[in-house]
Amino acid sequence: MKKLVFLILSLIVLGCSLPNDSIEFYVDVNGDDSNQGTLEAPFKTIVQAKNAIRELSEQQRQKNINVYLRGGTHTLSETVVFELEDSGTDDTKITYQAYQNEIPIISSGIPLRNWKKLDNYPATLTEVAKGNVYVTDIPNGIGRFYTMFDGNKRIPVARKEGFDFKDINYVRAKSMNVLHEKDRYLLRKLELTGEKILKSWPNLEDIEVGFAPVPWTMNMMQLESVDEENGVAWTTLEANAPPAAKKSHTKPWVENVIDYLDTKGHWVVNTQERKIYYWPENGEPSENIVIPKLKEYFRVEGKIDYNGPIDTPTKNIVFKGLTFMHGERDTWWKGHKGWGIQHDWDKFDRGNAMLRFRGAQDCEVTECRFTNSGGSAIRLDLHAQNININNNMIDFVGHMGILLCGYGPGTKDVNKNNSITNNLIHHVGRIMKMGAGIFIWQSGSNYVANNLIHHVPRKAVGVCGIRVPILQKRDVDFDEASKTIRWDEIDASIVSEGTFWERYTPFLHARNNIIEYNEVYRALEELADGSALNVSGAGEGNIMRNNYAHHITSHASGVMRTDDWQRGTTFENNIIYMANISGIVHKGFNHIVNNIIVDCSSKESIRFASYPDEEADYGSNIQNNIYYESKDAINYYNISYRVSEGISKPEDCETDKNIFFCAGDINQANKFVEAKRKDGIEINSIIADPLFKDIENQNFELKSTSPAFKLGFKKIDMSQIGLKKNIFPKRFIKFDVEDIDGRRPNFHRNRKGEKAYDFW
Repeated sequence: MKKLVFLILSLIVLGCSLPNDSIEFYVDVNGDDSNQGTLEAPFKTIVQAKNAIRELSEQQRQKNINVYLRGGTHTLSETVVFELEDSGTDDTKITYQAYQNEIPIISSGIPLRNWKKLDNYPATLTEVAKGNVYVTDIPNGIGRFYTMFDGNKRIPVARKEGFDFKDINYVRAKSMNVLHEKDRYLLRKLELTGEKILKSWPNLEDIEVGFAPVPWTMNMMQLESVDEENGVAWTTLEANAPPAAKKSHTKPWVENVIDYLDTKGHWVVNTQERKIYYWPENGEPSENIVIPKLKEYFRVEGKIDYNGPIDTPTKNIVFKGLTFMHGERDTWWKGHKGWGIQHDWDKFDRGNAMLRFRGAQDCEVTECRFTNSGGSAIRLDLHAQNININNNMIDFVGHMGILLCGYGPGTKDVNKNNSITNNLIHHVGRIMKMGAGIFIWQSGSNYVANNLIHHVPRKAVGVCGIRVPILQKRDVDFDEASKTIRWDEIDASIVSEGTFWERYTPFLHARNNIIEYNEVYRALEELADGSALNVSGAGEGNIMRNNYAHHITSHASGVMRTDDWQRGTTFENNIIYMANISGIVHKGFNHIVNNIIVDCSSKESIRFASYPDEEADYGSNIQNNIYYESKDAINYYNISYRVSEGISKPEDCETDKNIFFCAGDINQANKFVEAKRKDGIEINSIIADPLFKDIENQNFELKSTSPAFKLGFKKIDMSQIGLKKNIFPKRFIKFDVEDIDGRRPNFHRNRKGEKAYDFW
């Protein structure tokens, strides 16, 4: 009897300890918002489900709440904002997720219908286009739009290259912007050379020019006027630098002009005529063509006290298994100067991503897909803490993959402690070429790990802040990020002693980030002068370790790089393989320890470079690295700097205990090390084969007999690098089959020149 009573009591206690049943709501594109939100009688909209949760009692809100979205396209006409009253409690979550194995798509696409073959040809339509172009009206309520989609593919706008800009002289800021107010007109003036492609079209407000004023960024600018006779054009807005500031390998172009609609699969829009012209890829327009209405789909937003010290975040919201697509790309506005984060790669506190956290905490994004969009995928703005972004796929988006954008320099440091893990990110920056896979600006103590990033136009991962020269120009508010600086906070707390760097370091919040176990290839595909993994103008304590970057062929300068005005960064335990650029670019006081750099033969293993006004900062650790070349020539170290600037050259660093090997000519390594020993460095370094286990198959683990271990080299476990495929959603794998050229995106050539694939 006693045993029976004990068993019953145990079951009661166990029952009380189990979590409460969750509350469920259902949303179906064929539902009705007057329904009860059950599986049998679902709501039609996400907003109605959100409102239904608000109506729950306080006791009911103590349970986990799941909103299940059924398969189909859930079309938004307005941004859905999740505010403080939409939060979960400290112990519960509110989850918006896919129902079972269905695929709910969140879109703002407006269908285009009533296409008719064009028979009354505009005077400037090319002969080749006649008989092939279709036309329809711009839908009511829609003005100028910039992207168009056919199902799961973005349709490119008609464009034309063939002109360039004349060289100009001006007083330059360190950012390549104009230094003086009087020269700002140069940011709008285009002095043209080459073919007379730009014309004074009647709908100039629809027409944009694209150009890279410097090799590391680009602009998309609306035309204001064109003087065809004198070869001068003006844009409506200011660029981030004069158009010919530092010419890039890319060439300017003009787009959205019917004169240049000369290739199938392209389109143009004319808002004066209220017409859309399209030359279909397959003869006639499909039924799946849409244009976007929104840039921002979901915004999780608490109470932002921008000028005050404390924000109140919305908390405990989860998005799981959703697909976001068909977003609009962003455009600049009058007064945008000074609000651009580094080099205007994006804009501060801007609603241009499909999913945005702004004043949010303890939220999660998991197993979602962000695809086929003109703008960015995910943003974490201002106050964003403990946001976990994991197991997602981001592909074919127009701008950023994931952007973390904290407050500008000051004492308000509230964008931090976020986690970005096990995501597949590829083909970002399809329109705005400065788009990065993951970009961290003024945000610290974040963890970025086990992501696979490939086919990006420039950076895979960038960590940045505001560079020193911007902080030195207090009276200028038109350089990058200058309007974000919180001078009142700085003035109230800055110390009076120390170097400029030491005094301003506390206000640089992009510090103590850990970037590890990521795999990167085919980065730096389009823009130049950068690196795949980059730290620049950020705070101290950033660590990039245990990453594998390979098959990088580009116009850029390094696979990994501590860039301008950067200090206190460590690159360790990374593997760099097969690049036609420098393995690592070293500037400033930063450490390069225990890395493997293989086959960067067209450049060098490490390039020691300087940045404007750099002062020599001695003592960087350059130790326990393996430099390996399988051919017959290698430049292990290269020094490139301006005579007027300081630089930490190899002999100014703690450079020792490295291992050098050139399989094709062992004398290459001998001569190099002998010369460096005369400079007082590489005293304990050796020339020897490091004994990789299987370099032909990219296995860079060392055999137990490797001489590198005697120097103190620590083993790099490659099995931990890249996606954890056992927990990554299997349904995403089929989408990673072909890139825009019809090849697998993880296609590369191995050392023998043979095609190689990384099949899953």
